[in-house]
Amino acid sequence: MIRKKVWTVSSFFDKKENSIFTGKLVLGLFVISLIILISLVSAYTGIYRSSSSSSSGGFGGGFDIRQGSQDLINFIVDWSEPFLQGLFGGSDYTGYLLFERFLLFLLLLAVIYTSVRKIPAFKDQKWVIWTISLIIPLLAVRFLDFMWLNTIFMQYKLLGIALAGILPFIVYLFFLHTALAEYPIARKIGWIFFIVVYYGLWSTAQEESFAGIYFWTMIVSLLFFLLDGTIHRYLEKQKWNEGEKAWISGAIADIDEELAKFEHPRSGIPESYRKKQVQALLKRRAELVKRVAG
Repeated sequence: MIRKKVWTVSSFFDKKENSIFTGKLVLGLFVISLIILISLVSAYTGIYRSSSSSSSGGFGGGFDIRQGSQDLINFIVDWSEPFLQGLFGGSDYTGYLLFERFLLFLLLLAVIYTSVRKIPAFKDQKWVIWTISLIIPLLAVRFLDFMWLNTIFMQYKLLGIALAGILPFIVYLFFLHTALAEYPIARKIGWIFFIVVYYGLWSTAQEESFAGIYFWTMIVSLLFFLLDGTIHRYLEKQKWNEGEKAWISGAIADIDEELAKFEHPRSGIPESYRKKQVQALLKRRAELVKRVAG
């Protein structure tokens, strides 16, 4: 009972500290948001007045909503650019690629914070975790020159091209093997149609790089057309394996219940019988675990 009370009291203070930290964070974000909101409202009011004083026709009796939005965006950029230049501009204090630097900073911040918070020495040191998580990406981003930035962004460009290029193929593959799972002829017709479409794109492409992507997609589609039956049997086998693993998990849970009963047997159960049943259950459980792991 004493140990339980001590755990309850400590957990109460932990929750209290977490709530205080969360409250301060929310309050700080609220104050920053309020300042930004007041600035935006002031700018928007000035934009509306300047637009209303003009004689050009528009929405709301002279208010050009497109120009107003553009002016509002320009105000936000002009307001935030000095802060971003000071943080991410580098040694030459230029604002080149500021938005890209900011996105890279957020990416590094998320990864470093996730890593640092798992270090045992910093487990309950939230301010230390946030200090390290902020300083490291700031130092990393500030001293990245154009060459390194271009190298990093090129990798994300290639990643985006690869993911966006393969996504239609994956969606079409699973569409054929789910919606047309019982119709192999329809699947083959679908693959033929897909190949014809990419053949048309490949034959009419003017850029060599685009033509290469269309060509290799067409070749992969041809392979999937020829191996349609094998691929479909493999996917069906995966479904059966998932169902079998679910059944095995339930069987292991039942064996664990039986083992718990034999660990605390009722009076009248012979010891030799109990040991024999426990050994048989343990052996069966090991076999099932091996099947799941395999």
